[in-house]
Amino acid sequence: MSALDQYVDHIRRLSGDKKYSELAQSLLISNIFHKNIQHIENILTTFALPEHTLCALGALHTIARGPNIPDFDRYLTQMEIFTQTCSAEQIQYLPHFICDICHVITERLRQNRTRSGIAFLFRTIELVRHEPGQLLSIHSDLYQLCLLAQWFEPALHYLDTDIIEINRENGRFDVKYLLLYYYYGGMIYTCVKQYDRALNFFENVLTVPANVTSLIMIEAYKKYTLVKLIVATSLSTTTTNTTSSSSLSGLPSYISRSSVQAMKSLCTTYTELANLFSNNDLQHYQEFIHRHQEQFQKDKNLGLVKQTLNSFICHSIQQLTKTFLTVSLNDLAQRVKLKSSQEAEKYLLDMIENGQIFASLNKKDGMVIFHGCPENFDSNAMILKLQEETEKCMIAEKQLRELEKNLALSKTYIQRVLSMTHDRSKMLL
Repeated sequence: MSALDQYVDHIRRLSGDKKYSELAQSLLISNIFHKNIQHIENILTTFALPEHTLCALGALHTIARGPNIPDFDRYLTQMEIFTQTCSAEQIQYLPHFICDICHVITERLRQNRTRSGIAFLFRTIELVRHEPGQLLSIHSDLYQLCLLAQWFEPALHYLDTDIIEINRENGRFDVKYLLLYYYYGGMIYTCVKQYDRALNFFENVLTVPANVTSLIMIEAYKKYTLVKLIVATSLSTTTTNTTSSSSLSGLPSYISRSSVQAMKSLCTTYTELANLFSNNDLQHYQEFIHRHQEQFQKDKNLGLVKQTLNSFICHSIQQLTKTFLTVSLNDLAQRVKLKSSQEAEKYLLDMIENGQIFASLNKKDGMVIFHGCPENFDSNAMILKLQEETEKCMIAEKQLRELEKNLALSKTYIQRVLSMTHDRSKMLL
């Protein structure tokens, strides 16, 4: 009997005896499958599912990690059948095997046929994760394909649930996937115009502790800056302070200084754009965009940049509400540097409808009257909104208390605290 036959018999016995920990360890340390990769297809047919899930997973992982996959369509079909019939219990012993496979499949499918991989990745996430708030490395794979296919519903199913735990995947979780989760998530929320949520996701990319500023963080900073400009008009209606250039181009204070310096030095065009936003000079702003159009297009951010133009005009009109109680449409158009009073009227009506300003328009004499906020916070809609926000806060508090409890009971945490206390005691002696 060959070494390969002996090994296959050995892992089949372990699987039959349900010694999954020992079986997983054997698959991790043995290289027999890799040495005999030309026979893997025949071996795979001998592993019945769901009984021999781990054995089949080891064989499928070997194919994915090989120099190439001879028949990718056949392999994808095998994986789809595997995820539909395998044992979820056994998968938990080697979650990084199936995640590695998904990374390979995603890389192949991203060139074309992106939609065909979305259902497979969705099903795999459901198979591997323990609870709704758990992050897997393959979440970022799903979001990447959803972005390429412009099909966002499968991604939003997960994005709308806050992450409270990371699946370590046998200690193989790379921080790159955490960054990509929030980066792709921010892009998806931007596409569906949920800008507040997008800002939060891009900010999470920027605030991940790092000794080196990654390319993912650089790209997230560019989109973070643009989305912040797009929502500038909605931000300024929720605060009594004037929106300053520093607040538009600035970053959260808890980002490391080295990261801030690196991002701003590598993205000067975006920082300058944010600084120009508060100058209320539409012509200068348009000229700047035109001058750097090639770079924005290369970064695939030109669409977002063009959206900031609309926000720029709305922001300029909002600034007038802080100076005037009444103003004519002609005067408003001249101050904002719009082409005509008709264009000014269009912007005003849209902003009033969207709640960006509180004003009334007298068309007879062409005058605009600005008002204060009419909300008394006693309407049914406002009460329901406050109730909804209160419930979200209560859920968040419950999750934090649970995490705090788990941390306090963690052996690793207790050992580190005791070690630090011991080290301090030695320093005092």
